[in-house]
Amino acid sequence: MATRVEFTREMSLLHQEIIRMGATVENAITEAIAALTDMDPDKAAEVIKNDDVIDEMERLIDKHCVAIIARQQPVASDLRDVTSTLKLITDLERIADHASDICERILEICKNTERITIPHEIVTIANLALNMLHGALDAYVAHDEEKATSVISMDDKVDDLYNRLKSYLVHLMSVDSANVGQLVEMLLIAKYVERIADHAQNVAEWVVFHIQGRYYTHDV
Repeated sequence: MATRVEFTREMSLLHQEIIRMGATVENAITEAIAALTDMDPDKAAEVIKNDDVIDEMERLIDKHCVAIIARQQPVASDLRDVTSTLKLITDLERIADHASDICERILEICKNTERITIPHEIVTIANLALNMLHGALDAYVAHDEEKATSVISMDDKVDDLYNRLKSYLVHLMSVDSANVGQLVEMLLIAKYVERIADHAQNVAEWVVFHIQGRYYTHDV
C-alpha cells in the first residue's frame, strides 16, 4: 500500500511539472507571435534566450520519469502513464524550439531597412497552432479524450492554410526579386508554425494514449 501511495504522489508531482512546462511553452509561442506581429527584435531575442529554461524543464522531467521507473517499477497503465509523459515532453520541447526558430528568422528580417508586409495568413496559422497547443494541454489537465480528438482534427485546417500560403509566397518570389530574402524568411516562419501544429497534434495524440492505452487512429 505504501508503494502505491508513493507512486501516486510521484505522479501527481510529475503532472504538475508537465503543466508548468506546458504553460511556459505556450507563453513562448504567444510571445513569438507578438514578436512576429510587431516585428520586435527585443521580444524575439527574449524568446530565444528563454528556450534554455524549457530545455532544462524537459531534462528535469525526463530524469524524474526515469527515477519513477527505477524506484516504482510500474506496469500496465502506470507504466503507460510514465512513458506517455516522456513522449509528450519531447513534443513540448520541440514546439519551444520552433518558437525560437521563428524568432531567429524575425531577427533576420529586422536587419532589413525596408521590410515587406507580413502576410496576415502567417499570423492566422500561428494563432491556430497556439489554440491547438492550448487545447491539447487543457485535454491533458482535464483527462478529456474528446477535447484531445478535437485538437487532432484541427491539424488538417492548418495544413491546408499552410499549403496555400506557401504557394502564395513562392509566387511572390517569382515577381518580387528584390525581396526574395525576406520572403524566404517568411516561408521558413510559416513552416515552423506548421510544425508547431504537428507537435501540438502529437501532444493531443499522447493524451489519447494516456487515457485509453491505444494510439489514436486517423480515419481514412
